[in-house]
Amino acid sequence: DSKWERVNNLLSDAFIKYRENTPSGFSTCVTHSVAAVEAFLQIIVKGKTGEGDFAELISEGQRNKLIPSDMFTKEMFKTVISVLMRERKETGDAHVKQSYANEKNAKLVLNLVMVLIQHCLSN
Repeated sequence: DSKWERVNNLLSDAFIKYRENTPSGFSTCVTHSVAAVEAFLQIIVKGKTGEGDFAELISEGQRNKLIPSDMFTKEMFKTVISVLMRERKETGDAHVKQSYANEKNAKLVLNLVMVLIQHCLSN
């Protein structure tokens, strides 16, 4: 579906950077992966990319029944988004990183992003 083109591009870029198997590639992978989730939520909730932060998008999406809002999902979002934000802050390129990401960081972020997106699409 063409509406997911930006999300697909970000995920594709994330996997390309992951396969570089370098600290810099892993950090960029983290950044692209988190951006993909943000773009995904923006498209679901706002119909386009560019506006809304995670908390606002999740809240509005659940309120409008665009994404799941059961207890499991609420807890999952809280935990997953917390991990994604921490990894982006500490190892991603979006901020002054505290250290480069490693394969374990990047793989965790990629896996969490895929689970979150798939779970929301099953709504």
